[in-house]
Amino acid sequence: MKQYILLLALCINPDFSSAEGTQNPLQPRIIGGRNATQNEFPFVVSLLYHGDPQCTGTIINRCHVLTAAHCINGTTFDEWTVKAGFYIKGDPNTIERKVKCLKLHYNYVVKRNKAFDIAIMDVTQPFEFNAAVQPVIFPEFHQELRVGTQATVVGWGLSQFQPTIVRPLVLQALEVVTISKRQCKQRWTNLNRTICAVESTTQKSSCYGDSGGPLMVGNVQWGLISRGTTNCTADKPLKFLEVSMFTEWIKHFSRIPRQMN
Repeated sequence: MKQYILLLALCINPDFSSAEGTQNPLQPRIIGGRNATQNEFPFVVSLLYHGDPQCTGTIINRCHVLTAAHCINGTTFDEWTVKAGFYIKGDPNTIERKVKCLKLHYNYVVKRNKAFDIAIMDVTQPFEFNAAVQPVIFPEFHQELRVGTQATVVGWGLSQFQPTIVRPLVLQALEVVTISKRQCKQRWTNLNRTICAVESTTQKSSCYGDSGGPLMVGNVQWGLISRGTTNCTADKPLKFLEVSMFTEWIKHFSRIPRQMN
């Protein structure tokens, strides 16, 4: 019962804030990626905090967006805008939606339980699906992704972090290969509900702002960008929240009226 009370409070209380206080949700973004092509990732959205792009998300259905809990923790729903239907700045297909509710996973705890770093946003007006705006596909509950699988990380992150910060004009994608948790444990701890992947060089990685973006295999979202390295290089494997551990939670908290399906 406590979990449902928390979600309700997030939806109706515009003054909700975390115990640590409202924070700037600037989080990891992609460094060294390639430019996405038109309609290659129509389910990817940019999340704007007070009009400034801060995180990435994916479209669940006409009314809901998936992202990382740490992106929106300590903020209120009216501070966010979802920007969809575009892959390049100035794209005429761009649409924007206001947010009316934030749903953090009820087990998420700041700085302690990062294994539940997942959240859902409810938009005020349903998305209209077309070639540029589509829902993402999720794996089956508890389905495992095979080690050695080629995957793609997607996000609206910085294309350069040092020596100067550069925001990309085009949606960024990065090809990676998944590795075993045994390999990942050599550089990371706390790998519960985690997928690890590596890129072939140390010059390409997620960096500040990509949080909430997807790890894709084909058109299926297997992972969610949760935490990256502080220096935005691949000196450690990339870590992703394992989405298949949460598909039942996603389905439950993103239900929409039958006529909108």
